[in-house]
Amino acid sequence: MSTHAADVADQYATLYQATLAQAAQAGGAIMEKMLAAARQSLKDRAAQARSFFDRDHCELSLRLLDSHSRTLSERYPQALRSAFRQASATGPQSLAPVVAALQNVQFDQLELMGSEQVHQSVELARAQQSVLLAADVALSELNTYICATLGMQAVHPDRNPIRPEIFVRALQELLAQSQVPMGVQMDWLQHMSKALGNELSALYKTLSQQLHSEGVAAAGYVVVRTHAGATRSGAGRTDSSTMGSSPSRSVADKKNSAEDSSLLTLDSLRRLLAGELDAPSEAAGLESFAAQFSREFESHDDEPPPSDFAATMPAAFEALKEMKQLDRMVERIGNRRHAARAGKAERGARQESPQEVREQLRHTSNGLGQALSLEVVALMVENIARDARLLAPIREVVKNLEPALLRLALVDPRFFSDKLHPARRLLQEITHRSLAYDIVDTHGFTGFLEPLQQIAGSLASQQIQDAEPFEQALAALIGVWDAQKPPMPMEKAVQALQHAEERHLLAKKIALEMAGRPDVQQLSAGLLDFIYGPWAQVMAHAQLAAPLGAEDPGRYREFVALLAWSARPELTRKNIKRLTQLVPKLLGKLREGLHLIDYPSLKTSAFFELLMNLHQQAFKPQTKVVVLPQADSLHASLFDAEETWIGPAEAEITGFMEAEPEMASPAQDQDESMPELDAAVAASDEPTLPVGAWVELLINGVWGRAQLSWTSPHGSLFLFTSAYGDTHSMTRRSRDKLLAAGSMRIVSGQTVVDGALDAVAKTAILNSLDIKP
Repeated sequence: MSTHAADVADQYATLYQATLAQAAQAGGAIMEKMLAAARQSLKDRAAQARSFFDRDHCELSLRLLDSHSRTLSERYPQALRSAFRQASATGPQSLAPVVAALQNVQFDQLELMGSEQVHQSVELARAQQSVLLAADVALSELNTYICATLGMQAVHPDRNPIRPEIFVRALQELLAQSQVPMGVQMDWLQHMSKALGNELSALYKTLSQQLHSEGVAAAGYVVVRTHAGATRSGAGRTDSSTMGSSPSRSVADKKNSAEDSSLLTLDSLRRLLAGELDAPSEAAGLESFAAQFSREFESHDDEPPPSDFAATMPAAFEALKEMKQLDRMVERIGNRRHAARAGKAERGARQESPQEVREQLRHTSNGLGQALSLEVVALMVENIARDARLLAPIREVVKNLEPALLRLALVDPRFFSDKLHPARRLLQEITHRSLAYDIVDTHGFTGFLEPLQQIAGSLASQQIQDAEPFEQALAALIGVWDAQKPPMPMEKAVQALQHAEERHLLAKKIALEMAGRPDVQQLSAGLLDFIYGPWAQVMAHAQLAAPLGAEDPGRYREFVALLAWSARPELTRKNIKRLTQLVPKLLGKLREGLHLIDYPSLKTSAFFELLMNLHQQAFKPQTKVVVLPQADSLHASLFDAEETWIGPAEAEITGFMEAEPEMASPAQDQDESMPELDAAVAASDEPTLPVGAWVELLINGVWGRAQLSWTSPHGSLFLFTSAYGDTHSMTRRSRDKLLAAGSMRIVSGQTVVDGALDAVAKTAILNSLDIKP
């Protein structure tokens, strides 16, 4: 680095630290503005409160805020300094935005979350989103200067330690130290976040102007091409658009079902999965009123309403107004009533469509639990039907299953929370097994599809009272699939791969033992590679095949001493007679051992040539010793750095995906053996590929789908099977090479059904944050 460049780097480092200090110091003034805004907001809400409870809550929150104001103003700058230091020290993964963290919540996790945990997470995420939206424009400019002071040419927003989520997180932690009730803390946070966004926008503009005036050359944003071919800024911002990427309904369908989807929030979904909506709760009174209200205005006959309905009307209407639900409730019921009456005349003896069944069941649903159940099923089916990995006929089968799933959800909500529920297993088996087929014309697809269509048609016409029809359908389908299943050499392939991994692990131990022997340490690189690699495999193979406790089966370990002596010309030159007598025995023993592991003949010949050259040097004067090629040439021709070597016979049994199986030296460091993968694989995360996942493989120029059927106990070998029963095995390194080269594409690591339900959870999160996809 030149002197000028070093001076610039020092200047930038000083400016960076000064900027962080200024941002932290501004925390006091920012807190005063947030407190003032919170006071005014609480006063306004208290004045507008319609009930004593709300007014008392606002007044209590205001009194507690006043009593903690001085402490909050004094401590916020220090809290910010600590947060900035932590963000700078731990890098871009520290203090990830709660908005992004919520996006990773899985459907099946919600049942385990507490109501308070969900509420706190949503409120914190909403605060972050509110602050970010207000400060986003100014933040984008500041990011260019902050990254420049860190010596970056391109913008990496998550390296900016004074980004909005850090301010919100520091605020939340400071409020937690006040030890006021959690509800009050969240109340304060809600009111403060509105002011925080505006204050941060002003602060960011000031800091950007100062850095610009100091001569900081702003870093640039890069353009990142997404998987769909679109481009976006590499800023990595979190905005409302990034939150709406999950599969969602069409505009028309949203218009028809908006009144029900609005009920789907993270907390209501959690309560549904936890079974809380099936039992009386605090909202039972409101739900009871909603049901009565629905029966009154949606009744299809002229029967009078229950006599006690009028007496409950004033209080219930007041409750609805308090929760801002009255307009939505009236609109929903009016829409249902109109749709039900308009469609009644059209429905004759014909079988009703999934859409008609959906609307009919929504019309007759009772309570929030049933309404949510119907909405979750509808969203799940819609997400599956939009999954491009499924062929169109399979998506149609799923759509035709919707009426049966909707009826089931009304009587058995365990469908959502129990992954082993027959209906969920049926849906999962249908969608997951169908991933074996990438085009409709694939051989065997018609035979796979026909029983699915029959099952879907049968279930759609049944009146579902429990899970038994789905259990029977699943059993019938499994019977058909088992009868259609082609013979698969899975058992033999697994046995061969298990033996290969077990042999390799034992060979590694033996190689380490050999490396400690003084006579071995004196050998050239080529001999060391042979003993640590193929011969260690020979010794391991013999030990695994021998009775338990056998000390040196085949005497291959003992043979190492003779081999080591014969490969040292400075020793054999002194005893030519012994060498001459030993050579035939050496070659015979080598052939015997290498035959055990089916070692390739070409590689055997290459090693024999190396060994004979060493033997011949014993007959030449010491002054004319020939310097043999060492590791650079011989190692490249004889050995490779595969984690686990697969012999030709094992490769044939398992369909090993390597044109020419190579032998690894177990003593070698595996990380040093992957230079061609450093950029593509070593720098990336470990590929997530669970057993059961589907991939596309490019084999002999043709793409085909295969399922990961087995992974070895130590994760070094993988076995894939196609719908036709073909097997394809590979080592971990082969898998990584295929992924890096684009010759393997992951079709589905997660099951289609789990992904669809996770998308439902994402919709609930968006609704909770008031973000429209």
